This record gives sequence, structure tokens and C-alpha cells, in this order.
Amino acid sequence: MDLNNNFIKDLITVIVPVYNVEKYLEQCVDSILNQTYKNIEIILVDDGSKDKSGQLCNEFSNKYSQIKTIHKKNAGLGMARNSGLKIANGEYIAFVDSDDWLAPQALKNLYDSMTKFNCDYCKGGFQKVNDEGHVLFENINDFQLFEGTDAKRKLLPRLIGSAPGKHDSINMSVWGCLFKHQIIMKHNLRFPSERKLMSEDIVFDIDYMQYVKNACIISKSDYKYRQNAFSLSTSYREDKFIATKKLYKYLLNKMKALDYGESTILRIDRNLFVNLSGCIFQENNRSLREARKRINIICTDPEIRSVIKKYPRKKLGLKQRIFLSLILRKQVYLLYLLAKVIN
Repeated sequence: MDLNNNFIKDLITVIVPVYNVEKYLEQCVDSILNQTYKNIEIILVDDGSKDKSGQLCNEFSNKYSQIKTIHKKNAGLGMARNSGLKIANGEYIAFVDSDDWLAPQALKNLYDSMTKFNCDYCKGGFQKVNDEGHVLFENINDFQLFEGTDAKRKLLPRLIGSAPGKHDSINMSVWGCLFKHQIIMKHNLRFPSERKLMSEDIVFDIDYMQYVKNACIISKSDYKYRQNAFSLSTSYREDKFIATKKLYKYLLNKMKALDYGESTILRIDRNLFVNLSGCIFQENNRSLREARKRINIICTDPEIRSVIKKYPRKKLGLKQRIFLSLILRKQVYLLYLLAKVIN
């Protein structure tokens, strides 16, 4: 144990929030156990699962000395990750969602770049896969090193969203990354509840990145993100539009307070547009009458209309311009049809 910070040197703690994933948990845990980087501990946080997930966690803990299990009352993904952080021993922290899995070299690739370039943050790409393991989409970036203030001034805005006229965003999820435990603990960084503030990952990233000196993006896609109809990111959320507006206001106020400037505000605006599409497209399974009523609320919202009108829409691609134009013109029925087609 390192007496200076109470973390075990070179140990990677992998925190896995678990909720009703008995079908996928074994593959997830096996992929972490089979990493080529062996100096790891795994913390499984059973977030009040109603299936056999909690029982499976106990079986893994009993079988493998490097696995610990926490059972807690259901409170959501962010709170589960916080519970794992409380008992983590590693110098480094990684997060893996329990319906996903890792390629064997995932942690080693992150660790090697993290240590080689003396970074406080390292991020790789990912592959979106289906239940059969077929790759549906690959997200991979060229290697990039952000030194000094560039980590928080140039990388962080790209985690929030793309600039007008560009596709330069970097996936903001905390999975597929390696973090320094010392930074998290020194500054008491924690995740908010996604029930109170959606996109808890970017909220954590913003806070964490304020203390990062060097960061790197590696050209690997070792994280396997499962397209799962029942995951938090894809399941229907009744208050999604309200939550979207709340996140937008939070990001706007936060980044203004941190003095990030107009270019970052435009990235926040574009992030809003992406979330608005999610609000509308999730209505595809509702009745026409109910869906049109909910979509109309979005189209007539004064704040949303103001943001769209002020944004330099001519710099966007054709599909995005059409989408925003449909909102401004209150073309509720066409938006509903678009949601049906896309889904």
C-alpha cells in the first residue's frame, strides 16, 4: 500500500454497476478477468437487482479473490459507481457497464499510454455490438495527446459535443477510460444521480477534467458496447424532455462559470439538439395522438426555439438542418413519421 495516497501502485480498480443483467454478467466479468493486464481488482455493485444478478455477484466473489461485491438499494447507475469508489484500492479507476465487455488487451492499452505519456486521463474508442457479438458500428479516434491546459480547454469541449460544421466530438462516456484515483479522491469527485441529472458521465468528466494536466486519446476500440433495448440509454424515459432541458441549463451555467467561451456554448447547443432527437424518436411506440401531443410540447417550447434560431444552422449537415427546421415549423406529424422510420 502506498502510504502517500493509500492506493495500491499500478492496481486498476474496475467498477461494474449491476442491475438485472443475469443474461450478460458472466461475459462481462470473464472479459475483465481475462485481461492481459493482470494487476486488477473488480468491484461488482449490485444495485438492488430483482433477477439472479446479485446471486451471481456473490458466486464470483466467492470464487475469485480479486472480486468484491456490494449489495445496495436501487438508486441508479451514478450512485452505484459512487459506492464502488468508496472501497476502491487501485491507483487507477476504470468503469465497465455490466451488459458490455472488454477485448483482452483493453486495460493494458489504456495503462501503457497513461504511464508512457504521464497522463491523468486516457480514453479509447468502442465497438457497438448486438447480442450475437456482430459489430454494428465502430468509434475510433486517431491518437491525440493533450498536454497542460489543453486537456481541459481543448479536449473537454469535444467531450460535450461537436463544433458547428465539424464532426469532432469524442464520446463522453466514462467507460472505455482510465482515471487517476488520487484526483477523484483529492477533489471528492462523485457522479450525480441520472434520475436528477441525465448524462451523469459528462457531469463527472467536466469536474474531473479541471484537474487533469495531460490526457490522451488512443486509436483502439477495445470496449464492446452492447446495443441493449433495456439499457438506461435506450429505454423510454417519461421525463426525458424535462431532463434534457435541465441538463442543458446545467451545462450552460457550468461552462460559463468556468469561462469556456462562446465556442463551447455552441457545442452545448449541438449536444441539446442530439438529446432533442432522442426525446422525439423515443415517441415512435406511442399512439399517434399521444406522440403528437408530446412532440408539440417540444416544438412550441420558447427556450428550445430560441436556441435553434440563434444557432448557425447553415454549418450543419442536411439531415440536422431538416430536423431543426421541422421543429421550428412545428411539423409535429412529420417528426412523428421520422421517428417511426428511424426506429
